[in-house]
Amino acid sequence: MITERIEKRQHEKEELQAQLAVEMAKQVTLTTPQVRAYLYSLRQGDKNDENIKRGIINIFLRAVYLYDDRFILVLNGSNTPITIDDILLDEIEEGLEGDLTSCAGCSSLVADAPPE
Repeated sequence: MITERIEKRQHEKEELQAQLAVEMAKQVTLTTPQVRAYLYSLRQGDKNDENIKRGIINIFLRAVYLYDDRFILVLNGSNTPITIDDILLDEIEEGLEGDLTSCAGCSSLVADAPPE
C-alpha cells in the first residue's frame, strides 16, 4: 500500500519534470547583444514603416490615457506615469509643425468631446 503510493508519486514527479522540461524549452532568453542589435535596427529603420512604429510602441508603451487638456503615458519598465500637459503639448506641436503641414490628407479639424 505504501509502496504503491510511493511509486504513484514518483510517476507523477517524472511527468511533472517532463512537463517542466517542455516549458523550459519554450522560454526565449535574449542576450544583451541581441537586444542591442534589435534596438539598433529599430533606430536605423525607416521611420515611416508601420512595423517599425508598432515595434517601438509595443516595446516602450504600456498605456495611454487621453483627456481634454493632457494625456498620460505609462511606459514599460516603470510604474510611474508621465503626464503631458498643455505646455508640453504646445512644444510638441511646434516641433511637428513642419511635419503636420506637409502631411497630405491630414485634417486640421478637431472634433468636440462627446456629451457627458
